[in-house]
Amino acid sequence: MSIMRVKVDIDTRTFVRLLLVVTGFSLAIFMVWKLSTALTILGISAFLALALNPPVSAIANRLPGHSRVLATALSYLFVLAIVGVFIYIALPPIVNETSKFISALPQHVEQLSSRQGVVADLVNRYNLQDQLSRLVEGAQQQASGLAQGVGSSVVNGVSSILTGFVTLITVLVLTFLMLIEGPRWIERLWSLYRDPKKLLRHQKLSIKMYRVVTSYVNGQVLVASIAAAAGLATLLVLVFLFPNIGMGVVIPLTGIIFITDLIPMVGATIGAVMVILALALSDLGAALAFTVYFIVYQQVENNFIQPLVQSRTVALSALSIFVAIIVGISLLGIIGGIVAIPIAGCLRVFLIDHMEHRRMPKEPTEKLGTWRKLVAKATAND
Repeated sequence: MSIMRVKVDIDTRTFVRLLLVVTGFSLAIFMVWKLSTALTILGISAFLALALNPPVSAIANRLPGHSRVLATALSYLFVLAIVGVFIYIALPPIVNETSKFISALPQHVEQLSSRQGVVADLVNRYNLQDQLSRLVEGAQQQASGLAQGVGSSVVNGVSSILTGFVTLITVLVLTFLMLIEGPRWIERLWSLYRDPKKLLRHQKLSIKMYRVVTSYVNGQVLVASIAAAAGLATLLVLVFLFPNIGMGVVIPLTGIIFITDLIPMVGATIGAVMVILALALSDLGAALAFTVYFIVYQQVENNFIQPLVQSRTVALSALSIFVAIIVGISLLGIIGGIVAIPIAGCLRVFLIDHMEHRRMPKEPTEKLGTWRKLVAKATAND
């Protein structure tokens, strides 16, 4: 059996180029990995700047000196005022319900230990006394271990809160600066172009991508408004059916639903968990009823409302939106889920522009030399 040998000759220049390409690609991946936190902060700030640019520009156009600094400051003050009013309205009912639950907790424990109350009736009806006793014993055994870990948990929690607060301040400052200096940076970028046709094409492309981002923000606000309206109607029904639920918690819980539903896919779940826990402090039946409502509404929102609204605003199909959200959440978590749809919309705009540009007839790029021009001119004169 003969063995065929193949000899491949690679010159030194080609080998060096290949080595440089591999090295550069590896260094780029390493730099992205090391700067992942900074790039994430910059990306969030840029996304917020693009989303807030329409109202800031509208306010600046109505100010005497068209000052973007003053317009951005007014927008920030407006947002902070809304957040402050929400906290002022939401905090007292939540604190009140929590204090009621804490004060009534010993009574619930006493009823449970004496085999009284709703939970005890369920335990006695389904013969769960042994399981309950083992659960209580296990909780007592783990109590000491939990007590020892409270100190470290508190320290870690405070550290995480401080880190999140610093990150939030950084994002807000970067967004503020991008809103102020963004137009000037864009003008400087356009001034670097020397080809008018390429400049016009890239300007049209950037405008289309900008509209994708703003349309996505408007669509997500619409989705959150629909969720808040449905949640408000459900909470009002629960207040009527369960007297233990006070009317004062309706508006705060509706605000929680609206704010968390701005996050695609997972935001509604986060908001629902918070609302269910708040309702459970007052009435377990109301919490169970809202859980059933949320399961039904979540299916409707994820499969119909969200894809339908975003397909109209971002011009993506429902399947593309669903795939983009899954990929974004898998790569970057909640942040990836937020930016996945506008990124997919911008990629769609870029690919369409690229394909249309390739279909256009190419202009002859070969330029005639001086001798050929003279020969062509002489031939034309003859």
